[in-house]
Amino acid sequence: MWKKGTGDARLTEEFCIASTSFDVVDKPSRSIRYGFLSDFDSRDGDDGGDLDFLRKYHINMIQFYDWSFRHDSLVPKEDIYEDMMGKRKDFGVIRKKMEEARRMGMKTLGYGAVYAASESYYREHPEQALYTSCGEPFRFIDIFYIMNIKNDNPWHYHIIEEYAEAVKKAGFDGIHMDTYGFPKTAFSMDKERTELQKEFPGLIQDTKERLSQEPGEHYLIFNNVGNWPVGAAAAAPVDAVYIEVWPPYERYHHIREIIREAKSACGKAKPVILAAYLEPFRTSGGKEPPVEEKAGYSARILTAAIVSLGASHLLMGEDGCVLTQGYYPDYTRMSETLKAQMRSYYDFLIRYMNLFYCEEMQEVTMTHMGWDNYEYQCGFPCSGDGMADRIWMIAREGGKTKSISLINLCGCGDDCWNKGKNKPEVQKELELTVLTDGETEGVYIASPDGETAGDGSGIGAAMKPLAYTCFETDRGKFIRFTVPVLYVWALVYIKGK
Repeated sequence: MWKKGTGDARLTEEFCIASTSFDVVDKPSRSIRYGFLSDFDSRDGDDGGDLDFLRKYHINMIQFYDWSFRHDSLVPKEDIYEDMMGKRKDFGVIRKKMEEARRMGMKTLGYGAVYAASESYYREHPEQALYTSCGEPFRFIDIFYIMNIKNDNPWHYHIIEEYAEAVKKAGFDGIHMDTYGFPKTAFSMDKERTELQKEFPGLIQDTKERLSQEPGEHYLIFNNVGNWPVGAAAAAPVDAVYIEVWPPYERYHHIREIIREAKSACGKAKPVILAAYLEPFRTSGGKEPPVEEKAGYSARILTAAIVSLGASHLLMGEDGCVLTQGYYPDYTRMSETLKAQMRSYYDFLIRYMNLFYCEEMQEVTMTHMGWDNYEYQCGFPCSGDGMADRIWMIAREGGKTKSISLINLCGCGDDCWNKGKNKPEVQKELELTVLTDGETEGVYIASPDGETAGDGSGIGAAMKPLAYTCFETDRGKFIRFTVPVLYVWALVYIKGK
C-alpha cells in the first residue's frame, strides 16, 4: 500500500505481506489433523481462545480428553461434576466448545477408554473384569479397573452403549477409543484366557455399527499404545491409524519405522497420526528461554520428520499448549515466539500437503540412496533414517513428481526424538544429484523457517525455482542442483515433463 509520509509529505512505499493455508477435501477423514482440549471448568474462563488457536493451526478434529463423568458412565447427569481424577468439569462448557468447534468446521471426538471402569462398577460387576494369571483384577494407577471386552461379556455392549450415549446426548461427532497398552493377555473370572489384540477389531466393528444407527456421520480413532496392536486394529473400521509412541521407540529411525508399518497395515489409505509427547517441555517447564529453545527445536524437528514421512502429529491443544505426557491436563504452554514458529510449520504442511500426503507417492530413501544406489546422490553427510549430526533426507516419488525433505540434525545432539535439541548448525551449498530418466520442467525449494543468514539467503515458504543442470551418463538422465541454505527444514520439489 502507499502511505503519505510525515514532515515533508513525501510518499513512501510499504509492502504488507501475509499468508496462510487451507485444504478442501470431500470428507474430513481424508485429511485429519488432531488436536486436544482438556480444560472444561467454567472457573477457568472461556473466551474461545483455545478453539481460535486450534483453527489457526489447521486442526480439524479435536479429542475432548477426559470429559466424562465416569469411564463406565460417560455422560454426566448434572452440569457440574468431578471426573475420576478429581478434576472439576462443567458440561455446559463442554457443549459450548463442541458447538463452537462445529461452527469452525472442526469435528469433536469424546475420549472413552475401551475397558476402564470405576471401583464401584467393578465391585458391582466383578464378572465383567479382566484378571491376571494370579487371579488379581487388572488395575491402572489403582483407580481404573480393566474390564473384559470380549463379545460374550456384558461389558462389551455396555461400553458401546456408553459411546452411543456420548454421540446422542452429548453431541460428539465420534469416539476416541483409548487403551493403556496392557494387558496384552488376561483372564476372565472363570480363568478363560483372552488375547486382547484378537478382540479389539470386533469391538471397533461393533462400535462402528452401533454409531451408524445414530443420525449423522461418526468417526472412530483407536489408540495403538506403543505401536500395539497396529496390525489388527488398522484394518478395522477406524478413520485413522493412531499410535501413541513410547519406549523402546526412542530414536528418529523408530519414527520412520512406525509410520511405514502403519501405512502398510492399513490395506488402504488412512491418515496416520502419532501421539509422540515431548517430554523436554515438561522436564524443563519452558520457564527459561534457552530451555524452551531446546524443546522448541525438538518439536520443530519431530514435526518436520513426521510430516515429511506422510503422517501427522498430535501435539497442539488448549490455548497455545503442547502435550508432554499421556495425561493431557499436564500440558506446557508455549511462548509467543515458539507459537509463531510452530504456526509457520503447520501452515507449511498444509501448503504442500499434495506432496507430503499424496497417496501415489512412496518414500524411497533407504532403497534409492547410498552404496551402489545412484538415484539420489548427496554431496554432504546425510542419512535416510535420522542419524545424529547429519542431514536427514526423505525422498518420495510417484509418476513424474519427486520431493526431497531435508531436516538438519547437524550439531543438534543425539538422535533421540524425545530429548531437547540444540539449534542446528546452518548448512550451505548442499549439492544433490537426482536420476530423472526424463525431461525436467523445474526444480523448486521452500522452507517454513523464515530465517536468513543476514545475506539474503533465506528461502521462504513460497516455492522458489532452483537453478539446475541436466546431464547424461551410461545410467540415464540426471539433474544436479544446489540447496543454498538449510536451517531446520526445507522441501525440494522436482517436476518432470
